[in-house]
Amino acid sequence: MAVVSLALFKKHVRADDFADDDEYLAHLLDVAGETIIKATNRTEQELTDGNAGVFPAPLKHAVMMLAAHWYNQRESVSSVQMHEVPDALQTLVKPYRKLVSDASRENEI
Repeated sequence: MAVVSLALFKKHVRADDFADDDEYLAHLLDVAGETIIKATNRTEQELTDGNAGVFPAPLKHAVMMLAAHWYNQRESVSSVQMHEVPDALQTLVKPYRKLVSDASRENEI
């Protein structure tokens, strides 16, 4: 289900000169892709259908940002205080977020 190619992601995290982490990087891409798609309240099909059959570039970048964060920060806790980049992921995801579910529209008068 990878919405971002492993080759592009390896360039993003500067791991394109070795293959030792390929399986782990692919795993991160899959999980980040599912997470970003879920955050939009849409399916992958809805997102591609609304963009001429191509997964939207801003969402691809959000997937890479999230997966790169997980690649660099592999534990759920850190001895170093980390700071979120303000609105970085939200800015990429928000325009694609569906605010009302189709199921709730069925009950409209």
